Amino acid sequence: MSIALIALKLTKRIPEIEADYIGADLGALILAKQGKHMRLALGDFDSVAPEDLDLIRQMSDEMIVLNPIKDDSDSESALNHVLAMGYDHVVMCGALGGRIDHEIVNLRLVYKSPGRISIMDDQNRITAYGVGRHVIKAEGYSYISFFTESEAIISLENMKYPLRDRRITYRDLYTVSNEILSEEGILEVSSGSVLVIQSKDQ
Repeated sequence: MSIALIALKLTKRIPEIEADYIGADLGALILAKQGKHMRLALGDFDSVAPEDLDLIRQMSDEMIVLNPIKDDSDSESALNHVLAMGYDHVVMCGALGGRIDHEIVNLRLVYKSPGRISIMDDQNRITAYGVGRHVIKAEGYSYISFFTESEAIISLENMKYPLRDRRITYRDLYTVSNEILSEEGILEVSSGSVLVIQSKDQ
């Protein structure tokens, strides 16, 4: 599986995964200063000093400078470019915290592409799942929560609070803070899409 990791401006730590690095705006500078060579760097770079732009160019195979007047966020622009490059999966880091409006956009980007996009930071892993039976590994996360932006029918197995063919809507909040009982749990989605948030306390 080909994986791309997009570093955004709030990136504090790069997850330890095998991936091609993509720098989005200040995320490109973060990667460059950490000595991470990028397949692609893109953004409007309007807050990056000229000498830092030179460093980003040196540390990337390709650099795309975007018009600062655009209809999408830096993360959405980066994601669209990366998906067009044909990657099987994209991990975004630095996508949580900071401006709440950008955080909501990033969560919706995950929800729109079930199975293709994840958000990771030190405390959370967020992925969306469409129709099918999915094995979800605990991997050190204490809690797992399930949400939908419309409605979905889900079943949960090997979890503290199991469900069977339960219809949930965007109004339902009781699906927060479930727990995988051992190493892995099962999510079955019979219809719709589900945003799955695995998290742990710090």
